[in-house]
Amino acid sequence: MPLLAKASVAQTLLSVRGQDAAPDTASPLPYKAAPILLFPTFVKLKAIIFDVDGTLVDSNDIHARCWIEAFEHFDKHFEWDVIRNQIGKGGDLLVPDLLDAREMRKFGEELKKYRTKLYKDKYLPDVKPFPRIRELFETLHGRGIKLALGSSSNQDEVKYYTTLLGVGEIVEGSTSKSDADLSKPSPEIFQAALEKLGTEASNTLTVGDTPYDILASHRASLAIAAVLSGGFERELLTKAEFLFDDVGELVREIDRVDEYFNNE
Repeated sequence: MPLLAKASVAQTLLSVRGQDAAPDTASPLPYKAAPILLFPTFVKLKAIIFDVDGTLVDSNDIHARCWIEAFEHFDKHFEWDVIRNQIGKGGDLLVPDLLDAREMRKFGEELKKYRTKLYKDKYLPDVKPFPRIRELFETLHGRGIKLALGSSSNQDEVKYYTTLLGVGEIVEGSTSKSDADLSKPSPEIFQAALEKLGTEASNTLTVGDTPYDILASHRASLAIAAVLSGGFERELLTKAEFLFDDVGELVREIDRVDEYFNNE
């Protein structure tokens, strides 16, 4: 650094420290505090898109129990792990993954409709939010980060979750099943949320809890922070740019996330 520049910086620091000190009565010049120079922090991260189920609300096991009951209604029986590992996909992809062609023709669509009603009537009231989500959203919002919910659930479920979390006035928008032809791991849901935010993929992060969130995010060229709160094993989430225990840890590490985007 040039000598003149060093002197200027040193003088500024001394002036800032001197504001709280008593004036030097021995000085022939009258005491006058110098203005504080504010150095702005330039943050590249502009927005975060949050998956809902398993990320913000504790619902993955509840979804699995509901799917098992729905399949059994049509005399189809699956082990817990088979269904549980499918959670994160929408019914448009989960059902044809588990039924054959004849079964799809016979009761595939009826099964999806039955499961939707069963979940809303019997299982939805059991869903609880993870701790402190509204407080965590307020912290991110206070940093000037836009927030959106990127869900492929039915629209009434997304509205229910938004109210349950108490974040309706904080988020910029949300997506639901109606915003995409295909659910995750198709990128359409995250792309729709990105469009609602009005930001770019290069300065937007997604947050999700399943391997399907990771694949959907990367198909949309979006970096993702995976969270372990949804119950998937760490080894299945290692392709994410970040891996945290939960949304709380993400917020605590937000400066490190910022650094990733600053180095984009």
